[in-house]
Amino acid sequence: MLACSLAEPFAPVGLEQLDAEAALRDRIDVKYIVPRELLGPLAERLAATHRVLEIEGLRAFAYDTTYYDTAELRAYRDHLQRRRRRFKCRARDYVDSGARAFEVKLKSARGRTVKHRMDYEHEPRGALSAPALRFLRECVERSYGRPPHEDLRAAMLMTYTRVTLAAPELGERLTLDFDLAFRAPGGAAGRMAAGAVIVESKSARGAATAERVMRALGVRPALGCSKYCLATALTRPEVNSNPLRPLLRRYFERA
Repeated sequence: MLACSLAEPFAPVGLEQLDAEAALRDRIDVKYIVPRELLGPLAERLAATHRVLEIEGLRAFAYDTTYYDTAELRAYRDHLQRRRRRFKCRARDYVDSGARAFEVKLKSARGRTVKHRMDYEHEPRGALSAPALRFLRECVERSYGRPPHEDLRAAMLMTYTRVTLAAPELGERLTLDFDLAFRAPGGAAGRMAAGAVIVESKSARGAATAERVMRALGVRPALGCSKYCLATALTRPEVNSNPLRPLLRRYFERA
């Protein structure tokens, strides 16, 4: 498995240390889509500064995520229009550990990503639980001074395998997502094209080490690369998807 072999050369870092030194709940995100053959050179250039997240001997982790949106897809449309006060929310199952969390991601006035999370025990496929709605309301009202749209329902189911590289001393993380697949509640499904990987740099100040390496390797950021929005655009042909079509044509396919 490529995800596992990629992680082998790196020294390990534990989750407790990573969360203590580089939780990065308030950060600058830069996303890329890269061919798998570029991962070797990327890993070689990061080996001196980065370590790999390891939990109980595992270095590649299965994620099962449910995204929530309104019937009118307000979260999707707000992202597509690049509204300054927008949010996405999701329930995430960490398949290997059995843990589950509910997360709210907001955009700050300066374009930073701010993530809030809580433990979540509710079944994620249906409506959000009352504690999750309360948590969502508190996050959005505190940041934007208005309540969120709350008629939310499961809008996209998504799976992938993730490897996390980190330089805690530098306040940097790099996630690599393999084998992305998704399904809308109505049954339409899609996946990432074979040979493509989503790479995301997360740092406190921007201009992260991985971003400099990407430039040196000739890779440029993939603008508009939201996994939820790309999945929605592919499985819901009735929605406006013009800004996302170049990425969809090149890297995604219907299942």
